[in-house]
Amino acid sequence: MEVTDKKLILENKLIEKLDLIIKRLQGTDDAVMIIDGDEGIGKTNFGVALCYYVSFYTKREYDIHNIFFDLDKLIKFASETKEQIIHWDEAALGGLSIQWWKQNQIKFVQLLMIARKKKHFIVMCIPKFNRLNEFFVVDRSIALIHVYARQNIYKGRFFYFTKQKKEKLFDEWKRKRVRLYIKHRSFGGRFPKAMEKVFDTYQINQYERKKDKAILDLVKDDKGDVKQEKEDLEKAISSLSQKQKDK
Repeated sequence: MEVTDKKLILENKLIEKLDLIIKRLQGTDDAVMIIDGDEGIGKTNFGVALCYYVSFYTKREYDIHNIFFDLDKLIKFASETKEQIIHWDEAALGGLSIQWWKQNQIKFVQLLMIARKKKHFIVMCIPKFNRLNEFFVVDRSIALIHVYARQNIYKGRFFYFTKQKKEKLFDEWKRKRVRLYIKHRSFGGRFPKAMEKVFDTYQINQYERKKDKAILDLVKDDKGDVKQEKEDLEKAISSLSQKQKDK
C-alpha cells in the first residue's frame, strides 16, 4: 500500500503494526524497534521508511538531524528533548566491533531509561540482534525486523518478529548459537528505497558527510574490565526492570 505524501510502499501487516505503535506513543510510553541484517542490505533505508511513517502520522519532526552515529550525542539529544524520533544508524559505520557493543551496553540502558519517560520513538539499526543484551531485544523492544536479500541478490526483503516470536528467536540463539529467522518470523515482505524518496539530494549529502565524520572519529578500544562491565550492566538492567514494574 502507498502511504504518506512520499508514496512509500509498505506491507499492510507492517502498517498495522506501525499504527499500533503510534497509538502507544499517544499514551504514556515510548517505542523501540530494532532492525538487524548484514551490511549493505538496506537497514538504513528501512529505518528511514519506519521513521518517516511515524513522523508523517504523528507530526513529529524527522530529518537528517534525527539520524545519529555517535551514541553519546544520541543520549544527549534524547535526554534534552521529548517525543522525538531517533534513528540510530550503526549500519552506516560498517559494523562496530563486538567489544564495542560489550563496552557500550550501559549507555544503551541509559538511553532506554530516558526514552520511556520522554516518549521517544527509537529505531536501532544493528548488524546482529545478539550483539545486544537479551533484555533489550526480548523485553524492551516492541519488535525486531530482520532485513535480507533473497538468494543473496534481491534486496529489500524483511522478516518481522513480535515480542513472542523474538523471544523464541533469542532463546534458540542462546541454546544453539543459530539465528533461525525463517522459523520464528511473524510475517515478511518487501520494503522500499526510502532514502531517495524522503530526503532530497542536499539532505542525502548531509547524511553522507555525517557518516564520513563518524567513521573518521570512531576509535575502537578493545581494552576494559570485562567482568566489571558485566556486573555494571546487570545492575543497570535490574534497576530499569524494577522501574518498569513499579510504573
